[in-house]
This record gives sequence, C-alpha cells and structure tokens, in this order.
Amino acid sequence: MTVDPVQIGSKLQALRKTKKLTQEQLAESIGVSWRTISNLERGVVMPTLPLVYDLTQYFDVSIDGLVGNKVKMAKSRTRLQQELQVIATIQTLDDKMLFHIKEYILLLKQHFPEKV
Repeated sequence: MTVDPVQIGSKLQALRKTKKLTQEQLAESIGVSWRTISNLERGVVMPTLPLVYDLTQYFDVSIDGLVGNKVKMAKSRTRLQQELQVIATIQTLDDKMLFHIKEYILLLKQHFPEKV
C-alpha cells in the first residue's frame, strides 16, 4: 500500500474543519505546533506513527480511515475533500438524523439518477 501525504493532509483538514477547529487549536490539543498541522494538511510531510495514533484517537477514526488509500486515484483533491467532509459530518449525527439524511439521499438518487 502506498501512502500519499497529500491524501492524508486532505483527510486531516476535513476532519479538523468538521470539528470547526483552527490549526492552532488542533495542534494544542494533540501537543504539536500549528506548523506541524499546516505541513501535514498541505502534504508537505508524512506524519510519524505516534502522531497518526494521536490524530486517530483525537478524531475517533481508524488508522486506515486516516492513512488508507482505498479511494480511486482519478478523483480530484477537491472531490476527495468534499467526500471526507460529508463522511466526517455524518459520523457526528445521532441515529434519527442519520436515518433522515439516508432517506433524503435515496430520494435524490431516485430523482436525479447518474448519467450512464
């Protein structure tokens, strides 16, 4: 498995923004500098294993969820960020709201089928 620092950075940024945190707030919460968070989000550096662990614990995601590469490479960075933001938002919903969102998505798919 190839680990892409840009993909990790996009996921991290989406998780942080979903929690409405600044880079400074996240950095303080996990004990690193805001520059570290900035460099991670821009894909400039690869996180260390202890930092990956701290981030997964803080955001309550799996390691594979943060560093996994199960996304088709044809997706743009913007598309990937949007998908991750939606997923992170869904993970914060209670069961009742999740049910309503699921039903709404199914309705949208029914009325706006993808073009083949």
